[in-house]
Amino acid sequence: MPEIRKDIFGGGWVIYSGKRIGRPNDYADFKVKCPFCPGREEETPPEILRWPKGKNWQIRLVPNRYPALTKEEIFLKPSCGLYEYAGGYGIHDVLVETPEHKGGFESFSIEKIKKIFEIYSMRCGEIKKEKNIKYAMVFKNVGKNAGASLRHPHSQIIGLPLIPSTVSWETEKNESFWEKNSKCLFCETIKNEIKIKSRIVYENSKYAAFCPFASRFFFEIWIMPKKHEPYFESPKNDFLALAYAVKKVFSALNRSVKDLSYNMIIHSAPCGEHPHYHWHIEILPKLASMAGFEWGSGFHINSLRPEEAAEILRKGKIFNFDKEEK
Repeated sequence: MPEIRKDIFGGGWVIYSGKRIGRPNDYADFKVKCPFCPGREEETPPEILRWPKGKNWQIRLVPNRYPALTKEEIFLKPSCGLYEYAGGYGIHDVLVETPEHKGGFESFSIEKIKKIFEIYSMRCGEIKKEKNIKYAMVFKNVGKNAGASLRHPHSQIIGLPLIPSTVSWETEKNESFWEKNSKCLFCETIKNEIKIKSRIVYENSKYAAFCPFASRFFFEIWIMPKKHEPYFESPKNDFLALAYAVKKVFSALNRSVKDLSYNMIIHSAPCGEHPHYHWHIEILPKLASMAGFEWGSGFHINSLRPEEAAEILRKGKIFNFDKEEK
């Protein structure tokens, strides 16, 4: 059964889940039959949602057959002397985004992208109501370099019994900034990026997409609502405007970067009252791998400044490591 152990030196948590070992990987074996294609619906656990209803579905939400965490496991924090550990309690779902074996946000219709984010939001709200769940996360892995095991377009939603250290740090940093300035650090960042313009990739009346000032990865992009909102699952969010931003950003990335691999993560406020947090999407392309220096120091080395990355994306240039082509 899954288990969670705390790193007493770094402060983070490690999930041990033997069920993950057996999951299919069509990057490693082209003969693997895709469990997400139409006609193989019985190869997934019973679905949570299908849109639209009927045989000709476009989106399916199902429990992950190879979960990192499960509701069957009891979440406890037993004493273990020097160490802390807990049962691997949680929820792990898969959203099959299309019946087609290929595709992505760059090719999906605005209506479909809007519906995908509406389902993300709805499911996160449901998961956060579950007992012992402290955080709900949406993430998407595309490409071998980003850790994907299946090519069929899909994303994942996971409910965690602990708040991720990254989100805890963001929450604490923003709370501290708010106490000193009576302003949201994320809101101030958006205002600053729009004023400077050089790192903006796309904006509309509701959202801004930009390459962060200290981008860790080639073409790293954050998408943020311009109006302060802590919770991704809030009904106040305009997912139609978000769909336009998401399609524009991924169209630009796929135009400029060949064979794009990336991780997409939605950061939202944890369960409970966190009024000063500001939800956002982080898109992390994986054009290069972290090596010894990065792992040993905690530093990131990025050969492409965010101002250059944003300009390449805005102008639709084709990028590679050796040269840039118009």
